[in-house]
Amino acid sequence: MTSEWTPEAIRALGATTDVPTLGDIFGLGRWRSYQMARTGEWEQAGIRIIPIGVRYRVAVQSILDVLVIGGRPGTDDDTEAGAVQEQSPGSAADGALADPPGPVAARTRP
Repeated sequence: MTSEWTPEAIRALGATTDVPTLGDIFGLGRWRSYQMARTGEWEQAGIRIIPIGVRYRVAVQSILDVLVIGGRPGTDDDTEAGAVQEQSPGSAADGALADPPGPVAARTRP
């Protein structure tokens, strides 16, 4: 199920949310979202994951920051109402979410 997340809806989640909600915001399923939390892929993308025992919490402000909608409601730096803006191709967050990390050796330069 794909939902449309507005900046206001994301802010309304409060200070933290859960991993399935994070996945829904980015259009990912529950299993993949938890996999990314376990492997650190969310952190690589700039999303702050807070492990609490065997559970995870997600810092909502980090979601807003990655989606470039970090402004506060009612301020000029707030993104206009509507759907969450997608990252431009080639941005750091976009690549981290789309491409799983490869072997370290493949990333080194000769």
